Amino acid sequence: MKNITELFNFDFFQKQFILTNYQWIGLFGLVLGAWVLVRTVRVIVAFILKRLTQNREITGLTKKIEKTVTFPVGMMTFALIMSAFTPLLKLPEEFHDIAFRFYKIIGTLGFVLLGYFLIDFISLFFAKWTKDSNNKFDDILLPLLRKTAKTFVVGIGIIMIGDSLTFDMKSILTGLGIGGLAFALAAKDTIANLFGSITVILDRPFRIGDWVKIGNEVEGKVEEVGLRSTRIRTFTDSVVTLPNGNLTNVSIDNLGLRHYRRFFTTLGVTYDTPPDKIEAFCEGIRQLIIHDPHIKNDDFHVYLHNMGDFSLQVMVRFFWVVPDLASEFSARHKFLIDVIRLAQNLKVEFAFPTSSVHVINQQAAMHDPLGGDYHLQGAQAAEKISQAPVSFLAPRSCVNQEGKLPIQN
Repeated sequence: MKNITELFNFDFFQKQFILTNYQWIGLFGLVLGAWVLVRTVRVIVAFILKRLTQNREITGLTKKIEKTVTFPVGMMTFALIMSAFTPLLKLPEEFHDIAFRFYKIIGTLGFVLLGYFLIDFISLFFAKWTKDSNNKFDDILLPLLRKTAKTFVVGIGIIMIGDSLTFDMKSILTGLGIGGLAFALAAKDTIANLFGSITVILDRPFRIGDWVKIGNEVEGKVEEVGLRSTRIRTFTDSVVTLPNGNLTNVSIDNLGLRHYRRFFTTLGVTYDTPPDKIEAFCEGIRQLIIHDPHIKNDDFHVYLHNMGDFSLQVMVRFFWVVPDLASEFSARHKFLIDVIRLAQNLKVEFAFPTSSVHVINQQAAMHDPLGGDYHLQGAQAAEKISQAPVSFLAPRSCVNQEGKLPIQN
């Protein structure tokens, strides 16, 4: 009975650790109620975000983005509720000032984080717009604007948080202005990279997804253009980060803007191949080029080009009409397979490095098979051979001036 009496005689106004009992109970209840409201507000905001993206058929709203947006909203809600209802507890002045300073810091930090993470959410809408647009320039501009906006929000946020912490931000900014020259000299590389990114935007030497060759060192696909650097994914799947300041001083070869892709090779056939077979082989390759829809068939060259150390070399040069590297590989594979089949059909053998040993008969070497005037016999043979027809009419291709193939009935 004594314990029950003491329980009912509990003094709510008795001071315990600076605050009275009822103030501690009220503060605990206020924090608990604020936490419940914060959870409710976060659920409502998450629902609104999902509806906004679903109605506009926007993808990319992950749980991470959802939490990063709703968390600062919860911080601002908590600071607002606590600031509104804490005066009802009539806290001591020194405790009251500390609490409100804490609420202001929490609210300001939540506001800055909301602006920072809200940029990612808004970027989802612009990302869909750039995806539907045929202008590839938007793919470079959107990441730059997103990073610029985040940098601006961080700068404003530092000033607001410093002000909530009672720092004299005016004096700090004035000091930064005085030391701006020294800062600029120390950050000259960063400034050069910033102007380099502006140059990339204005000149547009490449777009996201283009295959480029920068200088004589880096070659790959452009993945991202930032405020400071550009990321290139190479053919070996590694990522090379190039400062944008360097892009203004090097040559940029944009292979992704090619209308045609050049193909050049030399086919070596054995020296014992008769001239007629070489003519037939070259003409067959020309016909393969003309009938291939992926080859620019008004500008190609197929000729016996050189007499090498161990083979007769047939030059093949033309241009692919394909949209990307994968299509080029596929078309190249088919063409080379067709060339191998053509060689097998005509019984033309490809040469490979060999060495031959000749045994010379001394008496046979002294015998003169021609006799008479060598110069006259050579001239007569050359005249006869030069009058023999070849398999092409036009010097640049086997298509004549009327656009017809030189096939006689």
